[in-house]
Amino acid sequence: MLTAVFISSCNQATDKDQEEPAVEEQVDMTVKNKEVATIYHDLKAENVDIILTEDFIGRGEDGHTWDRESHRAFLSNESFKEDSITRQFGEGEFVGTMFIRTMDYQGERTTFPGMQVKRFEDGKIVEIWEYWDYVEEGEQEE
Repeated sequence: MLTAVFISSCNQATDKDQEEPAVEEQVDMTVKNKEVATIYHDLKAENVDIILTEDFIGRGEDGHTWDRESHRAFLSNESFKEDSITRQFGEGEFVGTMFIRTMDYQGERTTFPGMQVKRFEDGKIVEIWEYWDYVEEGEQEE
């Protein structure tokens, strides 16, 4: 019986030793994903193929969706746009980014805060959920 407990303890120690590299790999993946998420906010069309998967989909809170080619078109349309990251956090395949976007919209320069949650596969963004904090025309802030 004592032998069985000893063997079981050795197996558990071996399993724990095998888990540690997985944790290190997870941390490394998170760091790399955060780097790619930061590149996304450079808002450069030439980065699209580097940072987005072929089947990328973006999802806005209003039901609006976009794909890789429509994102490339948005970045290539010559209007001013700039993101300033205020906070970024991540774990594993997810990175959340809070940022301020400044852009020309309907002939005016406007600034508003946003947040995205990005999901990664193989080091590229496969999906984004996007939320904006702005007041629609006719709405009142409370």
